[in-house]
Amino acid sequence: MLMTRQVSLRPDAELLVWCARTLVTDELRARIRQRVQAPLDWAVILDLAWYHGVGPLLHRNLSSFCSDLVPAEILTQLYRRMQAGALLNRVLVHELVVLCEALEAHGVPVMPIKGATLAAAIYDDPALREFRDLDLIVPEGSISETQAVLLALGYERLGCSSDSGERAQEDGPYYVFSKKRTLFRVDVQYVMTHPQFMFRLDRPEFWNCRRPVVLANKIVQGLSPEDLLIVLCLHGSKHAWEELKWICDVAELLRSHPHLDWDRIFLNASLWRCRRLVCLGLSLAHLLLDAPLPEAVLARFSTDSDVHVLSPRMPATLLADHYSGVKESQVVALHFSLKDSWWERWKFGLMLCRDHHPLVMIPPVWFRWRTSLSWLARCVSPLHWAMRRLLPSTIRGAINRVVEHSG
Repeated sequence: MLMTRQVSLRPDAELLVWCARTLVTDELRARIRQRVQAPLDWAVILDLAWYHGVGPLLHRNLSSFCSDLVPAEILTQLYRRMQAGALLNRVLVHELVVLCEALEAHGVPVMPIKGATLAAAIYDDPALREFRDLDLIVPEGSISETQAVLLALGYERLGCSSDSGERAQEDGPYYVFSKKRTLFRVDVQYVMTHPQFMFRLDRPEFWNCRRPVVLANKIVQGLSPEDLLIVLCLHGSKHAWEELKWICDVAELLRSHPHLDWDRIFLNASLWRCRRLVCLGLSLAHLLLDAPLPEAVLARFSTDSDVHVLSPRMPATLLADHYSGVKESQVVALHFSLKDSWWERWKFGLMLCRDHHPLVMIPPVWFRWRTSLSWLARCVSPLHWAMRRLLPSTIRGAINRVVEHSG
């Protein structure tokens, strides 16, 4: 074992983490049985389970080997919630198949990602993965055709109001549809975005390496396990791994696919400038949920001091000292810390200084670059002022574009 870190969790959160997996060892079962015999605030545990999307896993493991120790009303609440979720899953999966077939029939390439395909492909029981939205990848050039198909199926576009327009401008492309008089909500994506983060989802590599996924006895095309792992790690990092279920997804993918092409994963992650974000996701899955990783993979990030320090700080809501955690509101600091190269980090820093981002003035306590970034801001500020006074806006815009797209 190359990594010896420990995460300081609250007792109720620790129980949740121990149960948030499909494979529980005999040793861990004994620890769980011992923990449930201690005084616990079950209301808090249930709230955490709902928030983190791991209620079905909690129910399965507690009912399997702790049913004689857990209060009956707690198991009943978990069971009812799980049954309702399983019913919703089946309805959503059926609708997802309908959508994929309709889009393919109109010549629109489509790949479902996250919730439904994860439940089918990497969990041994699809009811164990909660999801409420249907996420579809389509090529950027097929957005209009996709919208036409969805409208014909009874969906309507959300996000057309002025408020949503502001969000679209801030967060990038925003294509969300809901079906009238149903619970169906569809997110159509060709890029994963954040105000300071963007990752293309309609990459040729993704389309060329698609794998079949069985949904409701039908075949749809999904991401290969290697590409899916990268996308899961980026999605979790985009949100500072706020929900435990996102770490579960990575862990269960690693359990269900023990022979991944690791050379391909790290080659692509390096080409796409997200290697250290992928390492963070792998570290979290290994650290919190005992996800199996080859020693050679562990060796790739066991000496990365930022991954080593940051991974025990997430999810922040489960920590004994949640103030020391990395919160989603601090995700820009997380991305700054885990840029793949020195140049990418400080190019990003220049943009943050230019935009007077709050990270420059009020960095988190865990952010080890706060002094350096503050110093950079003091150096850049006079230069930025001079450029605004002396250079035409067209030249300033050209300089900004060079900085943003170089490297």
